[in-house]
Amino acid sequence: MKLKFALAVTALVSVVSSGAMAAGDPVRGKTLYATCGACHGVNGEGLEALNAPKLAGQEPWYLIRQLQNFKSGVRGTNPRDTYGMQMAPMAQTLVDDQAMEDVAAYIETLGG
Repeated sequence: MKLKFALAVTALVSVVSSGAMAAGDPVRGKTLYATCGACHGVNGEGLEALNAPKLAGQEPWYLIRQLQNFKSGVRGTNPRDTYGMQMAPMAQTLVDDQAMEDVAAYIETLGG
């Protein structure tokens, strides 16, 4: 029983810690982030005047999920969501999940 519990805890820690780092390529992500920086800041600091949130310091899984939501239309399609409607087409510039992972990996290097 104790062994099963120990194995379960070890597996859980492994899963949680493996999600802590973005799986993407930060070098490729830096190039892709150039477009993002126009609104979110060169260092991911966010720009209040554009209502663009700070990205530096966000968890990679969260950034990827939000990009996926914008790209799929879960977010950014409500006409009352002006800022979301601005973000949705920007997410379309990331051609696939790998591109999103690359951007998230680069943002992760910016600290927070």
